[in-house]
Amino acid sequence: MDAKLQATIAGCLIAIAMTGCTSLPVRVRPLPAPAAEQPAANLPIRMHQRNWTGRLNQGSCVHASLVNHLRWLNEYELGERWRKTYSDGEWDSRLRNRLDAAGIDYSYTVKADPRFLDWATATRRGAILWWKPAHCCTFVGWVNRDGRQYAAILDNNYPGRFELTPREQFIRLWAGYGGFALSVLHDPASSLPYRSYEVIQ
Repeated sequence: MDAKLQATIAGCLIAIAMTGCTSLPVRVRPLPAPAAEQPAANLPIRMHQRNWTGRLNQGSCVHASLVNHLRWLNEYELGERWRKTYSDGEWDSRLRNRLDAAGIDYSYTVKADPRFLDWATATRRGAILWWKPAHCCTFVGWVNRDGRQYAAILDNNYPGRFELTPREQFIRLWAGYGGFALSVLHDPASSLPYRSYEVIQ
């Protein structure tokens, strides 16, 4: 290759590398973050798991609630394995034994401690808990409406919506149903994306 061609090629490469180096800086300003999503564990409706009847002809509400919870925590495949493996009635000690056997880390309470649900909301994990007579549902967080705080519940018998109960009433009733709640210690789904800046003209 002759020297003139080499110089031309080198000049073109330098021009390409320098493209944009002399452009004016873009000025931006931050935009305020939107209000926190409510409920905190806002599982999309298309992913709500309905209760099913197991081999013993019993409802599988504990397992359906756990499947909803695992889906929110980005553990979709684990939730599907759980759904295919377990069904029928469940109680808290056997559920914990099964989670232990599967190597799944979790935190729980059996004392209807509202601080547990405060933590489940603050970390955006949600939880499963005893709610309604002989039933288990998915707690998806506290929500604030009209100056009051409510528990938002995904009932696997009625997927597709969240039920709201005033906080103090919810805690009292939850204690009456046994006060059990459990949250798997995996990371929740990401927050909804939002525009954080705008260009200043």
